[in-house]
Amino acid sequence: MKECIARYAPLMLILSLALITYHTLPPHVKATPRGLTLTSPAASIVQAEPRNETQIYILEVQVQPLSSLVNEKIACIYGAKIQSINTTTGKITLDNPGDAACIHLTLDNPTIHKAVARLVIVAQAQPEERREPPLALVGAVACVAAATYLTQTEGGRDKLFKAASIPISYYVARHEDVLRSRKRVQILEYLKKEPGASMRRIARETGVSFGEVQWHLSILERLGYVHRVRIGKWHVYYPTGTATEKWLANFMAKELGERIIERDAQVLAEMLERYLSTGTVPIAVIKENIPLNARNTNHAKTTHA
Repeated sequence: MKECIARYAPLMLILSLALITYHTLPPHVKATPRGLTLTSPAASIVQAEPRNETQIYILEVQVQPLSSLVNEKIACIYGAKIQSINTTTGKITLDNPGDAACIHLTLDNPTIHKAVARLVIVAQAQPEERREPPLALVGAVACVAAATYLTQTEGGRDKLFKAASIPISYYVARHEDVLRSRKRVQILEYLKKEPGASMRRIARETGVSFGEVQWHLSILERLGYVHRVRIGKWHVYYPTGTATEKWLANFMAKELGERIIERDAQVLAEMLERYLSTGTVPIAVIKENIPLNARNTNHAKTTHA
């Protein structure tokens, strides 16, 4: 029986993806995004907190020394009405192209230091017709999950999740705010505290099953909330915008037992830059380039213990 299922698993997967695509991309209907979307590389989301029908966003906008932003489009909010918006510095203007409310910032930084503006946005969600996922979609997702777990290796499951998450993440983006899922928020908040964590450590320390962690991470990655890098046998995740030296030092401490100071982590990150750009880092390269002083410190602690 198992051999029969395994034989037809690829066909099940193809049919499932076709059904998902059919229901998430209806003909002649333009999908409208909901929530806040960043439109400037200078901006980052510090916090997104839902309160009943109100959504509070806290953004940070960085301006390099001796430069300025002139009516820079920072972000747009879809499917919601901005109730209030405040900034610690600079001037804010709003425009409403189509169904979005877009935020523009003008800020001059004449100093030799980086300037940071913090924006607090309160938005009221607009009524939206909610509908349950089609029965065919639910069945398709179940087929994908069944086919996925027939693959015995973590790498094989990852490839299947990577393929399936394209239409699924699109469906999630259209039909619900990605942060309305309690477990997705739990995983994202954990990564903010522990950047550079592997999938298995996330599952172990959050109490969320490995399969669910893998599923939610694939969606968060597709929608740009987190990034992933392969280091040896580990799939390592960290929130978008996290400094390399921060998540790298945390990964080394938790997974390799090697504690290094931030300065050494910065040097190591620069040495690994060409590997990080490909998304894959051989574990041997990290071990060979661990700073000597870090090795001596860790050895001394082990000997003393």
